[in-house]
Amino acid sequence: MRISRALTGVSLMLAILVGGLPAALAADEPENIIKYRRNVMKAVGANMGNLAMFAKGNITFADNIVANARGIREGLAMAEGLFPESTETGETNALPKLWEDKADFEAALRDSIAAADAMVTAAGGGAIPTVIEAFRALGKTCGGCHKPYRKKH
Repeated sequence: MRISRALTGVSLMLAILVGGLPAALAADEPENIIKYRRNVMKAVGANMGNLAMFAKGNITFADNIVANARGIREGLAMAEGLFPESTETGETNALPKLWEDKADFEAALRDSIAAADAMVTAAGGGAIPTVIEAFRALGKTCGGCHKPYRKKH
């Protein structure tokens, strides 16, 4: 009786996993990837905005700067895989140049990730001038992607 129940449970799990597989594969349509990419980049922007408020002295939530810096770093790392072929059209802010010069774009993104790593380290150290300096350096690397590869708003 127990074996029968266990097999039924295993069979149910396999059916769910195998049955759900086609739906999972169909979910990576270009418009869904673009929407996901936009959400990731909005989260990076929100964390940058929070750090900007801190750097300008508008808020004093110093305990949160490490979390904001990590959010930026993780979002940028996620972005590396979010610009596949077939996502250059549709409701995207990315310019066609991104796909035409993919190697340069990827290098600029790696620069931003390295600057985000430095920001995480600075935020963890707690020295406000170092945090502000790292934030400014990070902001400059963002322009390395935004200026050539993102539509102007």
